[in-house]
Parts: sequence; C-alpha cells; structure tokens
Amino acid sequence: MNKRSESIIHILLWGVGYFILLHETSTIGDFRKDTGPYWAPLLFGMLMSQLLFYTTAFYFVPKFLRLKKTKTLIVLVATALITIALFESFVDYNYLVNFFSSENESFLVYFYYNLFVGFIVLLVALSYALLKYWMRNEKLKRVLLEEKLSTEMAFLKSKINPHFLFNVLNSFYAKSLKHNVPELADGISKLAELMRYMVYDTNEDKLLLEKEIHHLKNFIQVYQLRIAEEDDVYINFDIQGDLNSVKVSPMLLIPFVENAIKHGVIPNEKSTIEIALKIKQDWMNFEVTNSIHKAANSIPDNSSGFGLDNLRKRLAVLYPEEHTLETREENGYFISSLGLKIDQAS
Repeated sequence: MNKRSESIIHILLWGVGYFILLHETSTIGDFRKDTGPYWAPLLFGMLMSQLLFYTTAFYFVPKFLRLKKTKTLIVLVATALITIALFESFVDYNYLVNFFSSENESFLVYFYYNLFVGFIVLLVALSYALLKYWMRNEKLKRVLLEEKLSTEMAFLKSKINPHFLFNVLNSFYAKSLKHNVPELADGISKLAELMRYMVYDTNEDKLLLEKEIHHLKNFIQVYQLRIAEEDDVYINFDIQGDLNSVKVSPMLLIPFVENAIKHGVIPNEKSTIEIALKIKQDWMNFEVTNSIHKAANSIPDNSSGFGLDNLRKRLAVLYPEEHTLETREENGYFISSLGLKIDQAS
C-alpha cells in the first residue's frame, strides 16, 4: 500500500468514526448532546486520540523498535499516554465542563476516563505499527531472498566448477615457484584466496570486518598485477579505529575500490586512489577517492562487477535506515563514501 492510499484510508476511517459518534450517540462519558455543542468536546477528544495514535504508530515504534530499544519505547509510549490524558483532562475540566451534565465531577474522573480511552487508542496504535513493521520486514526478506536466488542462479549458470579452478591455480602457483617467479606466485595465491572468499565466505550474512579488509587488500594486489610497470599509479589504504569484533555484510567494500580502479586508473597517466576506513563507536565510514579520467581511456574491464547502483539496493535491504551512501566530484577527483551502523561479534 502506498502512502497516498494509506492517508486516504486513515482520513476516511477517522471521518466515518467521528460522523457515527456525532449522529448515532447522545452521550460519551460525561458528554451530553442536549447540554451544549456536542461536536466541540467530541472533536477535541478525537484530535487528542489522533495525536497519541500517530505519535506512537509513526514515530515511536518505527524509530525505537528498529534500534531494538524496547525499554525506551515503553517509557516514551507510557509518558505520551499520561501526558496527553492529563492535557485533555485539564481542557475538559477547565474549559469544556459547561458542555457536561455532571459539572461537579472531580478532575480525577476526567483523567481516569481519558486515560482509559487513550489506553485503547494506544493498543490499536501499537497493533497497527507492529503489523506494519512485520509486513515491511517480511517484504525485505522476500526481496533479499529473491536477489540471493537470482545471484546464485546466475552464478551457477556461468561458473566453472570452483574446485577445478582452484586446482588449476594451485598448478600455476607450483610452476611459478619452480621457475623462480615469486611475484607471480604471490599474485596467484592471492587470486585463489580471493576466489575462495567470493565463492564460500560471501554466503554468510555477516563477516568480521578484518576478514573483509584482508580480501579487499588481496583484490587490490591482484588488480595491481594488471598495471604495467611504467604506469604511474598510487594506491593508499588508511585504517583508523578498533576493528576488533566488528562485523559487516560481505562484499560491501570491494565495489567502491573496483569502481575506483575501473574509472580512475589510466595507462601512461598519473592516477591516484585513496582509501580510508574509520571506526568510531558503532559507526563505520569508508571513503574512496580516485582521479577522474575519460572512461574511454581507462583500464579495460569487461566485467560489470557489483556496481554502486546494485550496492544501493543491497544496502536498502541489509541496512534499512542504518547507512549513508554518497558520491561527488571535487577538484578533479571522484569521491564515494559509505557510512554504516556496525555490529559487534558476540
């Protein structure tokens, strides 16, 4: 259901509810239709109910349930219920009492009545918000499952048996050592390790960030093997903060570096790639800066890779409202930045 349809349904339900109460009842609590303008206190009470309903269903529950701050949510909801009931009772007792038939009722009578009505509204709001939260999560799970199945199917259609490839790489590794080419042997070893990571490790929901960085460095070194010695390419990787026990979803960092190398490294031209990762409390910032060159002259790369567009979709599913992704051009450089709420390994 889109927001427009949801808004229309809400307006209709509140409108119909108000119409029924106004025309089909002659008393609501101490309100009496024959003692004054019945619509005024009835409308005021409904506005207070709406305030409680929408504050709970559209702010408190979505924000604090997502952050798993259940205690904070309970305190805020209870505070909102009591505060609104007190305010409504104050207005009823001091300004709308002339519309009631029992003008000598105490303030507590109004408060208990409004508290009871507010509690019913609160239960409806919580039920509505939790149902929406559950449906949204189920939708995200389906999207993630469909993307995973689609990716696995495409991989199955295109891949050669990984064990065969690993055996071939092991043979190449042994031959390179036999012919005393250690640099090539090291590159083959890192390529095999990178392939194992992509084939096996990426099946996990979360990986240690240290492991993700290790494979990112392998990815960079394997790519550097493709760069000619005469090319002027500078790649720097700076890490700040404590990586210990930090976990992230796999294959989130490599697309940034892949994009930077693909578009920022030009044969026979000076190219710079700066990679910076910073951990601060429960937030990770990852930024990649590369020189801007004409795409036609960049290092050829027939693979599509993940791509930043696909990464945006993955982040929306894996880290809804818990990430930032920005790209910009500045002083001849292209800068891509990822901010992410991180988990600690248990």
